[in-house]
Amino acid sequence: MAQFNAAAAIRELVAKDQIKLAIARLQRGLDRRDAALLSSAFHDDAAVDYSFFNGSAADFCAMMTGGADRPAHQVTMHRPTNLWIRVSGDAAISESYIIAYSPSGEGADAVQSLIGGRYLDRHECRNGDWRLTHRTYVLDWNINQPGTGTALATFSEPVVRGGWRGDDAGLRQLADWDVNERHYGEQGGDVEISEALAAKAEAAFARSEIHDRIVALSRAMDRGDEALLRSLCHPGAQVDLGGYFSGSAEEFCTYMLETLGGLVRVAHTVSNEWINVDGDAAVAETYAIALATSRTDQGDQDAFVGGRYLDRFERIDGTWKFTHRTFVHDWQIEQPATDQRDDPDGMYAALTRRGTRHPDDPVYAFWDSL
Repeated sequence: MAQFNAAAAIRELVAKDQIKLAIARLQRGLDRRDAALLSSAFHDDAAVDYSFFNGSAADFCAMMTGGADRPAHQVTMHRPTNLWIRVSGDAAISESYIIAYSPSGEGADAVQSLIGGRYLDRHECRNGDWRLTHRTYVLDWNINQPGTGTALATFSEPVVRGGWRGDDAGLRQLADWDVNERHYGEQGGDVEISEALAAKAEAAFARSEIHDRIVALSRAMDRGDEALLRSLCHPGAQVDLGGYFSGSAEEFCTYMLETLGGLVRVAHTVSNEWINVDGDAAVAETYAIALATSRTDQGDQDAFVGGRYLDRFERIDGTWKFTHRTFVHDWQIEQPATDQRDDPDGMYAALTRRGTRHPDDPVYAFWDSL
């Protein structure tokens, strides 16, 4: 096995950490309609392509945070998951899944929408500061239900309400705590790394690699990518999905690809990872929410499933792969599909870049570009 390079691992972990923070600032800026916060995620010459808008990040930030076209109670939430980052020197690319909550309309016309898609982002490190240089948005799915709860102006439950800019309780709390994000420029020079720090760095880097395998499996299942799907498990690996499937990972790959053939769309989002590394072995628990849309005689049906993946991994010849996966089923919602992507007069008509299966999905050309 090649000797572990703690310094290189720490540099990559720091890069990924700063990229995660930049993405978080971007999402926070969108939801708080805070131009300064939103702009801080981008380099000055950055650009974005959301289909409905393709231009400079500066113009995008102004458009998304200006005006008062939404009532005060129509607060959005953009929740990224499945963040997979590839770093190469001072450049990086990332894919992240996004579930956005977006209310619209008033009274009897109120609608609450959940919108699933992905961000394909480019990042650069300039003067020690990682920010985005480009963002592309891909639409995958949407759910649209009549407005209830906070979608109605009459909602008056005793909660701490989200808002925009200075009206948001969360931003006021951070201001009260006098929180200011620090940006670290290049300091230069070599740093002595103790054996204890090197061991912690190796464990952290192992968790980072295992995270990449977990999100890679989601991409493989959602895109129907057979080569990627079959590459993620060591020989002899097992999969247990209860009554749906129990057997070898090789058999699971065949089962999954056949299952995809009967689905209109599918998306597996993962978060809340807990990973325990012990030498060349590891276990992980990951929360998952999966959407699967199937065709029935009564029309398309959505199944929203929440649960947990319990995974085992081994590092063999320097590579971490799955040796076992169990899915624990916690909850499920079933309802008629309300996807409106094909409505020429709906809000999704302008989102023309759509997710699809391997090899035609936009992520593949993007992922090969670095």
